Amino acid sequence: MNIPLGWLIAIVSGVLGFVWLGGRWEQLWVPEEFLVIFGAAFGTLIAANKWRNLRNLFFAVGRIFVRSANSRAANLALLCLMFELLQKIKREGPFSIEADVVNPAASAIFMRYPEVLRNHRLVEFITDYFRMMMDGLVTLQQLDSVMEQEIEVLNQEALEPSHSMMTLSDSLPAFGIVAAIIGVIHTLNSLGSGNSPVQIGAYIASALVGTLLGVFSAYAIFSPIARTLEQIADAEVKPFEAVREILIANYSNFAPMTAVEYGRKVLYTDQRPSMMELQSGIQTMTANRASS
Repeated sequence: MNIPLGWLIAIVSGVLGFVWLGGRWEQLWVPEEFLVIFGAAFGTLIAANKWRNLRNLFFAVGRIFVRSANSRAANLALLCLMFELLQKIKREGPFSIEADVVNPAASAIFMRYPEVLRNHRLVEFITDYFRMMMDGLVTLQQLDSVMEQEIEVLNQEALEPSHSMMTLSDSLPAFGIVAAIIGVIHTLNSLGSGNSPVQIGAYIASALVGTLLGVFSAYAIFSPIARTLEQIADAEVKPFEAVREILIANYSNFAPMTAVEYGRKVLYTDQRPSMMELQSGIQTMTANRASS
């Protein structure tokens, strides 16, 4: 949510600085330059990406203006869910959660945590590896290896929009130069038309707006988007890493609470519930289960 504020500060500072130096607002409005720069950038973006990535990029950019779903409350719900599943396994055996992991949408345990159920990919990740553990044929090293591979794929997919936006940002100064060259070509062609030096100077100034626009938009507009998308991608992968740590700790015969604590530690500090919050959440969950 910092992006609109940052954009406002950058744009206002740049424009006010230009006016303070004696420029006029209307001198920055050269629609032909806008068309060349952003039209070429948009076309390059389409040419350089598959439709899958373009679709993901569209949705990812939309998410930078809304509050992240990976909140402290959502991560607390995830940790409580994992504790409840591990506790049930400890009391009743591995096959006691078979119905829960086969159909989590109908599971009483999963339904107590709607924040987790909304993340379909995370639910699939959890249930897949619980089913794998129920088979009893996979070793700790094999389980760790396959989870690491899947998380790596998830991370690569999550970072694709950020990489695409950073490539776009890096190309904008070059497109600004292209727009400026087009303006200079137009100016040189007009020399034989009897234009005054004042008019030629205005043409050159308009051409240089392209360079200004390309550089400014790259570093003040699109580069922050790329960086924010990268941060969102990193945060989205953290719950998967937490599940991995919890399952590995459980497979190593740690107690459910200790295993969950291993998962809690890998979450980012601003999205990590404290130990007291986790204990309170588990106590609340236990009390609600007992009263139901």
